[in-house]
Amino acid sequence: MTFVLLEQDPGAKVSTAEAERDEAKATLDAAENAVEAATRELAGAEAGDGRDESNRSLTERVADAENLGSVADAEGQVLAVVARSFRSGGGVKERVADAGHLGSVADAEGQVLAVARSFRSGGGVKERVADAGHLGSVADAEGQAADMKAKHLQKQLAEMKKVLASKDRESGTLQRELHKHQQAVEDGKRKLQDLKYDEAGAQQLEELREKESLEVRRLKDEVDRLSQEVTGCNFRFSDPRPGFDRSKVKGVVAKLVQVKDLKTSTALEVAAGGKLYQVVVQDEVTAKEILEKGRLQKRVTIIPLNKVSYHSLNGSVVEAARKMSAGKACPALELVGYDLEVEAAIKYAFGSTFVCQDSGTAKKLAFSREVNQRCITLDGDDFNPSGLLTGGSRTISRSLLTMLHDLAAKEAELAGHQMALDQVKQQMAAMEAAGKDYRRLKQDLELKSHSLGLLQERIANSEVAQLASQAESLEEQMGQAKKEAEAARTKKDELVALRKRLEQEMKDFSKERDNRVKGAKDKLKGAKTAVESARKNVRKAEQALAEALAERDAAAGEQTQLETRIAEAQEGLKGLEAEVNALSEALAIAKEEHASTLGKLESRRERLRECDAEIRGLEKERDRAARLIQEADADVRKLESRVKAKSDDMKRYVDHVTMLEKNQPWVLNERDSFGRGDYDFSKHDIQKMRSEYESCLERVEKLKGKVDHKEKKTIAEYDKQRITQVIDELDEKKKAAMKETWQKVNGDFGSIFSTLLPGSQAKLEPPEGLTFLAGLEVRVAFGGVWKDSLTELSGGQRSLIALSLILALCRFKPAPLYILDEVDAALDLNHTQNIGRMIKQHFPQSQFLIVSLKEGMFNNANVVFRTKFVDGVSAVTRTLMPQGGQGHANRENAGGKATKGGHASGRQVLKESNRA
Repeated sequence: MTFVLLEQDPGAKVSTAEAERDEAKATLDAAENAVEAATRELAGAEAGDGRDESNRSLTERVADAENLGSVADAEGQVLAVVARSFRSGGGVKERVADAGHLGSVADAEGQVLAVARSFRSGGGVKERVADAGHLGSVADAEGQAADMKAKHLQKQLAEMKKVLASKDRESGTLQRELHKHQQAVEDGKRKLQDLKYDEAGAQQLEELREKESLEVRRLKDEVDRLSQEVTGCNFRFSDPRPGFDRSKVKGVVAKLVQVKDLKTSTALEVAAGGKLYQVVVQDEVTAKEILEKGRLQKRVTIIPLNKVSYHSLNGSVVEAARKMSAGKACPALELVGYDLEVEAAIKYAFGSTFVCQDSGTAKKLAFSREVNQRCITLDGDDFNPSGLLTGGSRTISRSLLTMLHDLAAKEAELAGHQMALDQVKQQMAAMEAAGKDYRRLKQDLELKSHSLGLLQERIANSEVAQLASQAESLEEQMGQAKKEAEAARTKKDELVALRKRLEQEMKDFSKERDNRVKGAKDKLKGAKTAVESARKNVRKAEQALAEALAERDAAAGEQTQLETRIAEAQEGLKGLEAEVNALSEALAIAKEEHASTLGKLESRRERLRECDAEIRGLEKERDRAARLIQEADADVRKLESRVKAKSDDMKRYVDHVTMLEKNQPWVLNERDSFGRGDYDFSKHDIQKMRSEYESCLERVEKLKGKVDHKEKKTIAEYDKQRITQVIDELDEKKKAAMKETWQKVNGDFGSIFSTLLPGSQAKLEPPEGLTFLAGLEVRVAFGGVWKDSLTELSGGQRSLIALSLILALCRFKPAPLYILDEVDAALDLNHTQNIGRMIKQHFPQSQFLIVSLKEGMFNNANVVFRTKFVDGVSAVTRTLMPQGGQGHANRENAGGKATKGGHASGRQVLKESNRA
């Protein structure tokens, strides 16, 4: 619907036209009055009777002058009476009479003003001369009266000053008391100023303290809320011993890093993985104390800074990654900030990973020959050179590093406001003593100021103060009277000058009559022209008014139509508003349903997360149960095999016992003594004795008939006793040798394994309930927790266990030369380096020839032999490494051989061993 707006409101246009018409009529009336005045002036000029524009003749104005004279006489009489009254110093009645006369004076002044207005309105020259004379007389009388009044007031003022002089003693006492109070107030103000206490500053500090306190409380609530979200990163422990230095515990890795760009927080979290929750300490002694006596509430992995080893990205690899990715990849270590004292732990967590902007870049770098390192995208997709790819949907919750970043920011902000609050409190404490003095002095000053105010009020209400006030009033009245007398004299001088000017005008009147007539005619002509112009304007204004009225009537009709259309539009608007209200209600219902659905969805998601956690827990239990079942199956098969073997042995033994009982009658006789005394078979090797028995049978057969059986039995019993004694001695020596070997190998085994895998332990111990003679089992612990089975270890860990056991056995009786062929093939670089350090530490007098493809082994070698193809022929080069094994050898196409040794070279060791 379209509405046409008028350029101007018709009613306003009519009002404007009416105003213009009224203005034109007023102009016309003024012009007609001007014509009438000009006509009277012309008539007066032609008649010569002194008429002016007011059309008053000379006779009339003479009468006005006589009236003015009468007024002046009356005023003179009143002033005389007032003067006598003031001179006589009459009482109250006389002053009442004076007030009546003063009323008459006021009436006379009104008549004088009327005459003055008549004088100003015009009249003949003679009349104006007479008026000026009369007004001069009046002004002279006013001046005399004002002088008399001033003299009388001066007399009264002198008398009042005499009365004040008689009251000087009372006034002096009050003034001295007033001066004393004023001096006390001034002293209080001076003390306040000398105190140099800034009351406004103290108030600002109080407001600032309140503001900072509110901000600190708010930030503490924020920090507590964020801390609840990252409770998994809190590491709590008790002091292992009195005086324990807690600064040696640096904290959880996640709290030791600051993410430089929050967009990379997800990638960094994936890069570090579980290492984010590991605890960093200064050394392994601190770690051991915390694990053993720290009363930890959950399982933790601790990183000793002096023992941790890490893999750093080579500079050439980083440069190649930058070139291949065109700036879309960056080492993870460069994306976090950290303190230098924990650098080793941070490099251990992030040192060997790249963060890429997209999956294409990550895939390209991870599987390229130049880089070949783990790469992670900003979305958390993991590309591992080993071929393992990890990605997919992630949880909608914020990443741990993002929450820690927000927590650190809030803690920093809290620290800043806490520092500001402490500074404000310190400033307030420093001002507290001065503040107490200031408040005490201010209270004293207020009391003294109040006393001063009471004294001033008392002085103001005293008789002396009232007399002084009246004296000041009289001085003001006297000054006013002097001013009035001066004004009357000035007025008299002006009227005298006016009279002289008018007398001169009377002399010149006859001479200027013709000029006055001509001027009056010109004025009349101009007035008539103005009247005609005004009448034309009136007609134009009336015509414009008629047009405006016509437009108003037309606009009224159009307004009616517009009102009808507006009413229709309002009806349509009401319908639309009703529709909008209905839609708003539907929207509100939909929002409520949406909120309810979101709540249900969130609860379902929460339940789904709980189910996922339960499923993962059950899967772990299932895997553990499966492993236990497999182990049980293996044990069952072993037991079945052993049972079958024992059954066969038992059957064979039963047959043999039956045969012995049949062939050897004494067996039945001595059967009850078996297991005791001479028949304690557990102390003898049955198989060996059987062999000896068979050999004895052969000898018996040969010697049958040649030897006395009784003598033979005696010799046999003696020999048996000697043999038994020797066997016991050999058993004791064997046990001692085996125990010594076990202890030596067990110590070396644990030491070597701890060197190869820092933070771990290994030992050889007999099965539960048995001695070491029954066999030994390998036990491994990580972080002080002993594993139940070696199946829980990874392949690399089991390789290190096997290598440690072999080398521990070699340590029992060291050989001069050992050859190892790629024993580090299944290990990563830091384990390879640990192998090199272990060999130098535990085998200082032996020489090792090691075939390896990894730099970690080369760095610890004394001599490196490299093999490579040159023109299709295998060539060997020899490189002598610096003493201590800190050199570096580049890896070629094929492998190499590293020769390791201690302080003595391998050749010297061989010579010494040959001489031995």
